[in-house]
Amino acid sequence: MSAQTLEEKLVKLTLVLERQDAFAHIQNLVSRMAYLWEAGLYEERLEYVAKKTEGVTIEIGGRGVYEGYEGAKRCLVDIERSFEKSHAAGMRRLFPAVKFGSDHAGLFESEVMGTPVIEVAGDGKTAKGVWTTLQAGGKTHEHDPKPQSSWIWWRLAIDFVKEDGQWKVWHLLKNPFFFCPSNGDWVELSQTLPPVPKPGTQKGIPGHNSTPDRATTKLYDPYRINREPRLWPEPPRPYETFDPKDAYCG
Repeated sequence: MSAQTLEEKLVKLTLVLERQDAFAHIQNLVSRMAYLWEAGLYEERLEYVAKKTEGVTIEIGGRGVYEGYEGAKRCLVDIERSFEKSHAAGMRRLFPAVKFGSDHAGLFESEVMGTPVIEVAGDGKTAKGVWTTLQAGGKTHEHDPKPQSSWIWWRLAIDFVKEDGQWKVWHLLKNPFFFCPSNGDWVELSQTLPPVPKPGTQKGIPGHNSTPDRATTKLYDPYRINREPRLWPEPPRPYETFDPKDAYCG
């Protein structure tokens, strides 16, 4: 066995080990972001967003597309703080005798992360992953007649990039597959849903203090009892290098 052949094998083995290690790091990253969101630690989530790599995009529901690290802050922090402020106003109105210590008091948004499919590029520089998440919610808004509990079934798709040896969120796409009150019937609700807006027609959430850089481009057609299922976003397949046309949110 020549020294060159041994060196090549060591390089390949190192890459295999690095790719295996990436699975755990990426799953932990996504789960940590979910825990931080539940605790209202929105700013801390930005630690896991790419800051040195160009082309960061975040697209969640009808919020629109937010670009770059500063755009990620507007989407992942500013909008959540606005929701939190609306919740707090509702809580003060509905429970005037209670002295709440923060705007987050009584706000519950907890996600169970499941069915991960993660692929690390053959070159070890990027990775792709999809998840299905079930969110239990408990909150109110400024003008709601009472607090509401709810279920939301999400689909989450993320492209990751390695920065200074650490995995970071590069492109993030998250959309609800269905939403209903916790005492509701999502099958019955699915029969009364309006048509899905055309891509490019939703430009943010009115009244929530943040303007996206671009209109929403990728909306799920929510679960409906009277339509065929679909595979979207498609779980990643093994790949060698990242191709921009395959970005989950471009």
